[in-house]
Amino acid sequence: MTLPLSKTASTPAPDDYVLPNRLTRDHACRGPRFGDDVWDLGEFFPRTAASGRIDFLRFEAGLHRQTAKEFIYSRLRRRTGRTHGPMKPTSAPAQCTRLVSLFRDLREVGIRRLQDVEAGHLEALVARWEAQGPHAVVSKVNLLKHLSGHGPFLTGDRLAIVPWPHRSAKQVAKLETQRENSTPRIPEEIMRPLLSAALFYVQVASRDLLAARALLERLREEQPKNDIELVQTRGRLDAFIAERRALGRGMPALPIEYRGRSSAAVVDGVVQAPNMRMTAMLIGAHRVRRLRREIEAAGKELGWEEGGLAIPMSRWPDSGLPWRSELSAASLASELVHLRTACWIVIAYLSGMRDMEVRELGRECAFTEPGADGRTRYKIKGRVFKGRKLTGDEAEWVVLDVVHQAAGVLKRVNDDPTHLFGTWIGEKIGYGLFSDVSLRLNNFQQHLNELFGVQSEPYIPLPLVDECTDEEAVDDAELDQEAADDAGTGLVRPWWFDTRQFRRTLAWHIAHQPFGVVAGTRQYKHNAFAIFEGYAGTSASGFADEVASEKAGALLDYVEDLYHDHNEGGRSAGGAASRVAVDFDRIRAELGDLPGTVASPERLRAALRHLTRTLHPGILNDCFHHAETAVCGKRAKSLGRPLPMLNACLACPNARRSSVHLPGMARARDLAAEEFACADNVPTFQRIAIEEHLSTLTQLIVELRDEEGMPA
Repeated sequence: MTLPLSKTASTPAPDDYVLPNRLTRDHACRGPRFGDDVWDLGEFFPRTAASGRIDFLRFEAGLHRQTAKEFIYSRLRRRTGRTHGPMKPTSAPAQCTRLVSLFRDLREVGIRRLQDVEAGHLEALVARWEAQGPHAVVSKVNLLKHLSGHGPFLTGDRLAIVPWPHRSAKQVAKLETQRENSTPRIPEEIMRPLLSAALFYVQVASRDLLAARALLERLREEQPKNDIELVQTRGRLDAFIAERRALGRGMPALPIEYRGRSSAAVVDGVVQAPNMRMTAMLIGAHRVRRLRREIEAAGKELGWEEGGLAIPMSRWPDSGLPWRSELSAASLASELVHLRTACWIVIAYLSGMRDMEVRELGRECAFTEPGADGRTRYKIKGRVFKGRKLTGDEAEWVVLDVVHQAAGVLKRVNDDPTHLFGTWIGEKIGYGLFSDVSLRLNNFQQHLNELFGVQSEPYIPLPLVDECTDEEAVDDAELDQEAADDAGTGLVRPWWFDTRQFRRTLAWHIAHQPFGVVAGTRQYKHNAFAIFEGYAGTSASGFADEVASEKAGALLDYVEDLYHDHNEGGRSAGGAASRVAVDFDRIRAELGDLPGTVASPERLRAALRHLTRTLHPGILNDCFHHAETAVCGKRAKSLGRPLPMLNACLACPNARRSSVHLPGMARARDLAAEEFACADNVPTFQRIAIEEHLSTLTQLIVELRDEEGMPA
């Protein structure tokens, strides 16, 4: 489709502010102006944003630079058609980079101006982009569509045609739309040891590292600021060597990280050269360079050893041995980075927060609240940014106590006054934020294999199949994908972690629990159940088959527990209780599962399997669903499917209650009574209904109590 070039739009004035007033209202300044060749928006971005600089000097001076400025300016302030709102400023730097690439691609196909682009050129461009992958095609095609949509606001140059007017970018790229998220779930055999090690770092190793840091700080404070006399330094060194000889210890060795500075050999991972700086601190001298010959002679006599910070290391549970050797200043710095990574894993995985949400947490993000049942609720307060305004929206996540422990460790490790994951970089930079998380996750995996792997077996096992690359193209994850591509090829290699996998894995575990979709939608701050279902994986795919398989196994385990409870004399009630009891008694008789005998577990599970086809476990009762007698289905004829109905299950012929439901029923009754007691001016019929509901719950609880048990 060809468009006539309309009357030239008005050009923004050089002094016009780039950002709309609504985005700068709470800031001291309005930000860059249109006439600037570099727009620095960093002040208005979250600290996790990679860069806030938009450098238009990368464009040719004149027409291209003017067009780029007008396009970015328009996208920040205006919608693109009816489906795309104004661009978030955090996306502007990446959009500018793509525009630079597009202009370069146009030049390579012989086009200098946008208005000269024809349909044939578009197909030539797509052919070039296909070599970069379908997601590159999608991003570039979308850019052209945005350029066309904002054409009326470009004064010097604009597209004269509408690119692919009746096809979406994914259709142009021949990319199928996937209803569920394609980020791979971390396999259980990999996630289990990784999380165990992260918890060990947070709960145990952190104490050793903080103690070592305190010792290092004390040694540095006690170290003389100026040179002392050589005789005095020699005396302190002689005393130190004598002490090491008496203890049977070697001299502090150069950290393995600095082995490139020395031509010395490395024996059993220890550099055969002195750590001069650590030796100086340990003997309380400013410099020991003049005594290097004596130190090297002592090393040849006593040997060399890692460390220098004499802090006893805690035991690693699997081996009962210290979790690592003694620390040096360099290895301590490295371990503190790994400790921050472990804290990130614990917080991200056990909360479901996105990477950006985790790293934007404030120092006072952790708090507790009493729950309705009297137990303490551990919560994290932060901000959600995806799909929200630039500054994000406040949100809360319910977490485990160990997440609060991780937050407490970070408060002691990091000294940033505002952010939990911030730390002091230096005078030139100031406070920096924990970054390159995917790279740090994989470095942490390698470090764990070096620390805890045994007999050439890695601590984090190798996956059996190569499914660690993520085919989902997300703008802010392009760097992660490139790193994954560079990690190597082959069917067996270390799992490549990226930040989205942790949230994805937890979603899977939540989603296949009873009421998991509701809980996951709330925990993940999704706007609709369908979004979380797609994220966790529920469509007709291999992933959903895996969910179904796991759910079937969990149901069979649950039925087996019900069977054993029945055999041991456990009470049951409800419309389906007698029907299920007959089934259980029949199976017991067929298998000879009598006192003093043990039925074959395989035969028992095979005999119980048919019950899982109709079983739906619940909080107040289990449903062994039969459509012809289900109360919930009698009033749902118009929709053609059963619907849950308030209180319908309590009197349904398909319901069965046992001791497992007593806590939930007692809690439901107590909460209802508590709410009812606080309600004033309740209408008569509503009061009667509530009283009948409480009476019903009380009666159902009594049915399940042992005759000698406490009254309800």
